[in-house]
Amino acid sequence: MTTPTRATAKARRFFEAAEPLFERFGFRKTTVEDVCRAAAMSKRTFYDLFDDKQDLLLQWLESTINERTEEWEESLPGDLDPLGKLHSFLDLYAAIVREHPALKVLVEDIELMRTFGRHTEAIRLSQMGGPLDRILRDGMAAGQFRRLDPRAAMWVVFGILDSAYLLMPRVMNAPGPLEDPVLAAEMKQFIVRGLGAIEDS
Repeated sequence: MTTPTRATAKARRFFEAAEPLFERFGFRKTTVEDVCRAAAMSKRTFYDLFDDKQDLLLQWLESTINERTEEWEESLPGDLDPLGKLHSFLDLYAAIVREHPALKVLVEDIELMRTFGRHTEAIRLSQMGGPLDRILRDGMAAGQFRRLDPRAAMWVVFGILDSAYLLMPRVMNAPGPLEDPVLAAEMKQFIVRGLGAIEDS
């Protein structure tokens, strides 16, 4: 799988064509032909860039998370403490899900979830995980968080976020944190308190 830090112009055309199709029709019902037609690109060009439709999804996901996380890091105030960065990071996750509702395809079926799980190290922990790891380590050093294993804490945080924003609303057929501000606030506080923070920023 080829995963450039910044998507090429051709890859971006496929991403921009595929995202609304995934959102409207789902991953399984969207075909390579549909994506090529929407992108006004040939199947040959598609297969020069991607192994298959799953590879397109994974590259879109990595590009989206990577670029959005880079923008977020560049926008952070230089004097923001680790707890403030944690709050901002949790808001970043919510913003990505809000801006890209096609992410719901990740919980469309168990096989797609397994595929994402096999690639999560490269896709998410290397992108969003880097900043979160630094936030956790800086927070421990500053005495804002309890002593913890940053890697284990990252898995727990992402597990809570993925479940709350992507999985549970679909399973329960009920509003999630994006639609329910009380749920969003409680979930954020659950994570913050779980890391041992005493005061909010």
